[in-house]
Amino acid sequence: MSVSGSGSNSNIKSKSRLGLLERQILQANPILEAFGNAQTQRNNNSSRFGKFVRISFAPDGSIAGANIDWYLLEKSRVVIRSEAERSFHVFYQLIAGGGAIKGVDTLLLDGGVEDYEYLNKSRREVDGIDDYEEWNALKSALETVGFSASEQMDLFRIVAAILHLGNITITASRNDDATMPTPSQSERACHLLGIPPSEFTRALLRPRVLAGREWVTQARTRQQALEELGALCK
Repeated sequence: MSVSGSGSNSNIKSKSRLGLLERQILQANPILEAFGNAQTQRNNNSSRFGKFVRISFAPDGSIAGANIDWYLLEKSRVVIRSEAERSFHVFYQLIAGGGAIKGVDTLLLDGGVEDYEYLNKSRREVDGIDDYEEWNALKSALETVGFSASEQMDLFRIVAAILHLGNITITASRNDDATMPTPSQSERACHLLGIPPSEFTRALLRPRVLAGREWVTQARTRQQALEELGALCK
């Protein structure tokens, strides 16, 4: 009986593991859609990237594991898009439901979609999409796949930092040099990314570049600084 009992426990554990793998594979989709899908004029949930799912099977036909390759992510959508379209779903999900996560204050998001430059120039809501419900689905999927609470916060910290970077105000001096009159937004982004605000500002506005054998300081124009911010977010 003890041998039979042991076998039963082993089968239960094996089936439990199989069930978890299946759930993890299925629950990878809400994560991929949140970070890689967006509303376009033709599709409310359009994949703005390509993906290939590879599933490995054991000799008995059961699922042994899986991995996902992604490619051609439309990074430009983060900073600019048509007025009739939206950015990636995760930005709207975070704003709609992020207040419910522990430690959300550390993200420094205290506004709505209309308060963020990278979101407010295009469509904000989509018929048939409830960003709060989708946020809950994303959180559940991350937990099922195995992201810890701290790892999830790291993901959302990057998303929030992008929104703060988009709100940085860059102006031009009389010499057309880029200046940052109010550093509050850059300080928020730097706090989330864990970098010194002074070094970030210097690298953005007046970076040091290697000219031959010497390092020289290069003064950027307002447009160059804005393009640099966009490139960083993408």
